[in-house]
Amino acid sequence: MSEHPDSPAARSGPLVSVIIIFLNGERYIAEAIDSVLAQDLADWELILIDDGSSDGATAIARRYAEADPGRIRLAEHPGHENRGMSASRNAGLALARGRYVAFLDADDIWLPARLGHHVAILEARPDVAMSMGPTLLWSGWDRPPGAERRPWLAADIPTDLGLPVMQPLEPPIVAIGFLEKRGGNVPGICSLLVRREALLAVGGFEDRFRTLYEDQVFFFKICLAYRVIATDRILDRYRQHPGSACHQAGGMSGDAAMRPVFLDWLQGYMIDRGIKSRRLWAAFRAEMLRFDRPRLWGLINLPRDLIDRFNVASRRFVIALLTPRVYTWLRRRLRLSVVDVTDVR
Repeated sequence: MSEHPDSPAARSGPLVSVIIIFLNGERYIAEAIDSVLAQDLADWELILIDDGSSDGATAIARRYAEADPGRIRLAEHPGHENRGMSASRNAGLALARGRYVAFLDADDIWLPARLGHHVAILEARPDVAMSMGPTLLWSGWDRPPGAERRPWLAADIPTDLGLPVMQPLEPPIVAIGFLEKRGGNVPGICSLLVRREALLAVGGFEDRFRTLYEDQVFFFKICLAYRVIATDRILDRYRQHPGSACHQAGGMSGDAAMRPVFLDWLQGYMIDRGIKSRRLWAAFRAEMLRFDRPRLWGLINLPRDLIDRFNVASRRFVIALLTPRVYTWLRRRLRLSVVDVTDVR
């Protein structure tokens, strides 16, 4: 009797290929790798891609690869070049052998149930190409001075995708939602699991997006072509620190500068693939108005902007008046207490 094509004995590779790219980050990379080693699901391979590191991260990664060569591989670009995040993830994808692919940045971590939970979702839904979940914006890993008196300085903030949970979502509905920004957040790269054949079919990542928006390019490629599904379980920690790629690229100002570049790419991508969804194009044009006619966009969005500013200012004012005891009590009453980073269930 022949083996089922998806059985462990019939598969020549692991079930999941985990790809970690890194450019320096010696302070964090061991913790990221350890979080992969601690996964409840053990049928994985780990591919470490060095994007031209100049600190001790390379030596740390090499030690892990040498200690477990059957499951961990280390690779780099020719000449130890720095080619950016997209090219590095594509390099990892070229080496991947798993049915599924997961990405983890070298300064973030997973909880032990992370891979098993997402694999179970995709195994149960062969019609879905990618599962995605919210993440925890993790500030509590490093409590800054004054956090005892102002605990919100180290508050861990759970994100919300703003999507129906455990329901297959047809293209391009998710792409439309994130262009319209109806209260949700594009998932982080560490919060996804994607079928390798689907990722290869859409061409992987775009090398010209070296830092910012490289993940959104990938995300929109998948969501415009395949069904996706969302979970509400938070199983990863997105570390907040000044040395992150987002901060190094300019934070909010860098994001604002790259947004029109991303939208220009998205427009060409949709035209090339003949995508004709009227609602998608309407959402795209509404977002482009922000850059094509910034004054008109500002005028149209003035009421919402004023409300947002008032909400932020009023919250900061109230928080500044609260003692730590009252602050903690209020968050609990409103069910806004900080997520316990030790909770793995």
